[in-house]
Amino acid sequence: MLRYARVVTLAAVGILLTACAGTQEHGADEAREVLRAARQKVVAAGSARVDATMATGKRLTSRSTGALDWSDGVEGTLTVRITGGELAASTRALGGDPSQTCFLPDAQYTRMSDRFAKLKDGRHWIRRPYDTRSDLTPADTLKALSGAEDVHKVGRETVRGTRATHYRGTSGSRHIDVWLDARHLLVRRTQHVGDFTGTVHYRDYGAPAAAERPAARDTVDFGDVTGAG
Repeated sequence: MLRYARVVTLAAVGILLTACAGTQEHGADEAREVLRAARQKVVAAGSARVDATMATGKRLTSRSTGALDWSDGVEGTLTVRITGGELAASTRALGGDPSQTCFLPDAQYTRMSDRFAKLKDGRHWIRRPYDTRSDLTPADTLKALSGAEDVHKVGRETVRGTRATHYRGTSGSRHIDVWLDARHLLVRRTQHVGDFTGTVHYRDYGAPAAAERPAARDTVDFGDVTGAG
């Protein structure tokens, strides 16, 4: 009788575990469906105002504000302010505070200080081609998260006064969290990679965004600055 009870118990546990696994997979499928629908909404919107914060451990923190358009490549301008960290003083000296970053379809351009220009033949702007693995737009983030094996719904939360649904998952080495409002538009995104944390808030979808290309004579390539060129 004891042995029979033990077999029944083990069978019940097996059924329970199978049911739980099936429920988790079903939840992941639902999350992916929501995220794919949200990506379509974001692509259709084409642009938004952004407010981004970044932290690299204790070394440097910053805040960037402006607007980005992703309807035909990436285009927009952000104002960047250094907010703290061990490298804050040296970064402000070379990059200025605030500084400016222009996003254009081919690369991003960051405006540096006159002190930097004196070291680079009078050139103020650094041109840096995009990393194909980076998420430049909210659509990129939603695509990456919808493909994550461990994607799941966390729950309902409030983001800057807006009720939103929180989703989480891992894509490669990136831990991604997103929050979608009632319209299925992304209102917040957070990514963690090592000691780097980046958070972006999105609002005013459809807002105008533009950027002016710096003069070539005032531009230096990122590889020439870092020695990787």
